[in-house]
Amino acid sequence: MANAAVLIVTKKGMGKVTTIDEFQVRGRGGKGVAGMKVTEESGPIADAVGVELGQGQSVLLVTKQGMALRIKVDDITARSRTAGGVKLMTVADGDAIANVSV
Repeated sequence: MANAAVLIVTKKGMGKVTTIDEFQVRGRGGKGVAGMKVTEESGPIADAVGVELGQGQSVLLVTKQGMALRIKVDDITARSRTAGGVKLMTVADGDAIANVSV
């Protein structure tokens, strides 16, 4: 799994891909590490899924109101662990990302 990464998507349609190497291993009693900068603009995290870069995988984003968008994982901007994301999908007011499937 040399190309292992994590896709993080927020409820307002922002997201990013981060390689798994950027997440340090924590011992027992560790408090974890931040995976994405969460702001008012990005909204809370909707889902985080494991993906493989360079394998032609696609991700399906589905909102509560039934809108869907399919994106290739390799087309999503790779960002550092603490950075914010990029807009993956425009989400209408009152709607939110409900499901992320690879």
